[in-house]
Amino acid sequence: MPTEVAVSTQDVELVELDVCQLNSVASLLFQTYQNDALMQRIFQVEKADYAKRLRAAIREELIAQWDNDQPIIAAMHDDALLGVVCLSKVEQQFGPASRWNWYISMLLTAGWVSTRYVLEKERQIKSLLKEQPCYLLSFIGVAEQYQHQGIGRLLCQAAVQEAVERGAVKQLAVFTSDQQQQAFFNRCGFSQQHALDVHDVPGALLTLSVD
Repeated sequence: MPTEVAVSTQDVELVELDVCQLNSVASLLFQTYQNDALMQRIFQVEKADYAKRLRAAIREELIAQWDNDQPIIAAMHDDALLGVVCLSKVEQQFGPASRWNWYISMLLTAGWVSTRYVLEKERQIKSLLKEQPCYLLSFIGVAEQYQHQGIGRLLCQAAVQEAVERGAVKQLAVFTSDQQQQAFFNRCGFSQQHALDVHDVPGALLTLSVD
């Protein structure tokens, strides 16, 4: 377990991701999601190459978000990456060429079953959020040594601010299958809108109004 590193939220800088940080962000998100029940179901934790496929999927999603100008906000202190939040506009599908590239890359790295599971997860969530424009928190994570110091709350606040500044959205949404994560989002102002089972993993879809 990494040694906790104390940092004041007043010293944290919130910046848009630079492409040179992509690998560092992907590594942080892998550490965040490797024990997530839904990720373990989607990417088949029982198979030997689970970690490899999850890493590849996270990287492909980050590349797709970067290519399509979807917000990726990093929390930094000096040169250290503390945490990150990624937003995807639900109503706006990525461009056809980019989506096709993502699909092919996912097939090659994560396999057909995992790719199909990811697409079905997207379909389920989007079907419940189609009533109004929305940003989905596709990823959010804080490096273990910086947790429990308010960094996650800062990232949620930055997501709200980004949504307001970009305009044309009415709410943020996030899906979680973890009770502790749900409690965290509740403290940040999110409320549960739907109980949702994704690939037999029970979870909750939460939203937060930003208008």
